[in-house]
Amino acid sequence: MLVAATENGIQISLLGSQRIPDLQQYREKHTFFCPECKEEVIMKIGNKRIPHFSHRKGSECPESYERESEYHISGKLLLFQWLKKKGLDPILEPYYPDICQRPDIGVHYEGVNYALEYQCSIISEELFKKRSEAYFQSGIVPIWILAGKNIKRIGKTKISLSGFQYFFLRQTPSGKWVIPSFCPNTKSFINVRQIHPLTVRNAYAHYDVKPIFHADPNFLFDPYFKNEFNISEWKNEIRKIKNFLAQSSSAYKNNFLQDLYSCSIAPSSLPPEIGLPVRHSPFIETPPIQWQTYLYMDVIGKERPFSHARMVAAFRNRVKNNDIRVRSIPLIPTGSEVLAVKEYLDILINLNIVKQTGNGLYKRTASCGEPDNCFCLLQREEDFYRSITQSILQVNK
Repeated sequence: MLVAATENGIQISLLGSQRIPDLQQYREKHTFFCPECKEEVIMKIGNKRIPHFSHRKGSECPESYERESEYHISGKLLLFQWLKKKGLDPILEPYYPDICQRPDIGVHYEGVNYALEYQCSIISEELFKKRSEAYFQSGIVPIWILAGKNIKRIGKTKISLSGFQYFFLRQTPSGKWVIPSFCPNTKSFINVRQIHPLTVRNAYAHYDVKPIFHADPNFLFDPYFKNEFNISEWKNEIRKIKNFLAQSSSAYKNNFLQDLYSCSIAPSSLPPEIGLPVRHSPFIETPPIQWQTYLYMDVIGKERPFSHARMVAAFRNRVKNNDIRVRSIPLIPTGSEVLAVKEYLDILINLNIVKQTGNGLYKRTASCGEPDNCFCLLQREEDFYRSITQSILQVNK
């Protein structure tokens, strides 16, 4: 941390251009304390690292949950300096006594109080949620900024995301969803947007990269971007997954594949309407091919009409049986996996794959039948995806 208090209660910040000899002399004359827990802290000064304060080993202060790296400290300083240059009045490591928390930076922007948490290491889900909820309850909007070094791109529109990294997904004031990221080495923001899970780890996504001192504040607080979606790229990724699902070394103990084979279904022959992207899919850890197949097997593909409530009940039953796993996204408290189920139903209705039969009931339209060969399947898939672009964009606004 960069801010502490002396034994006289005077706050001292290590931000700036203090000379190391001056700091060493000051350190000899004073004792320093954490503003949060009041424990004594150490002023660390060296030639290789930015001067900073550190709790002693074994400290139980909540502030000590992350031992700050050089990467973290330099990133925090750059973010603070950027906000100052943009005419804002940021506060470095402000302490909020009502919730006993201290973010990296506090700042007021466009009528909203923000707490910026620049996170470079993994913390527990419990701690992430606890800190986020405390900010919200105090009328402060938290923005957790992911360390740029932890962004793992695996293609132009593809990314690998851990469960922890999904926590950083936030909803902006204009309703956009984005994972904000910053790298102090390149001095650049990286906004990861339009995230649609493909597998448990991999997702379709777009990246917006901008040097920090060329970015206006909205690039962090309320970024603007078009609703882009390359349906052809999505189709190709889903087709790869369907083709290779049964070829993994652990396929023989995959419960999902066993369920498919018990119904005489090969994963490669699943129809194109299974594996569609929906806005709230990040709330479901299980890949879209899997959870949408279960909805088809349990509800949509049955002969009798069904309701939206029946779809939700079937989905929750699969969750209860551990066939489907959901995930929490603390920074979008209004979202849920149930909305993903509703969005999937809406797409099927828009595509006339499912039709309303009255009284809140739905029924699948006549099936095209099984394709005669692989070529026919791929042709049907091509025709299907060519016709659905507008439906996908509409649901994923």
